[in-house]
Amino acid sequence: MNRSIRATTLTASLLFAVASVHAGVPSSDRMANGKSIHGEVAAATPNARVVNVDAGKAINVNCGDVVTFQSAGKSFTWKFNSTAHRALDVREIAPQGFSDKKLMVYVSRNDAEGA
Repeated sequence: MNRSIRATTLTASLLFAVASVHAGVPSSDRMANGKSIHGEVAAATPNARVVNVDAGKAINVNCGDVVTFQSAGKSFTWKFNSTAHRALDVREIAPQGFSDKKLMVYVSRNDAEGA
């Protein structure tokens, strides 16, 4: 019994450690289940807003928005399902090596969440 509890604890610890490096999001910005407090990587869709990271300094999004970030021929798409509704630098959620350009993203509540 003790052995199975230790194995389960070790497995859970390893899974959390692996999840913490996903998408470059620091472990302090992760929920207990390993997901980012800022949202998640999403599939690119025709309805996604496209933002060139190199062309701006800041953008505003609503919680639930899907944004495709582009820089120097690279791109990734993110769905802002934010629990924090706070500003973040796109580098916090971008895949490693995406861009070193700072772009602040200000996340607001959507209409369904209220004020």
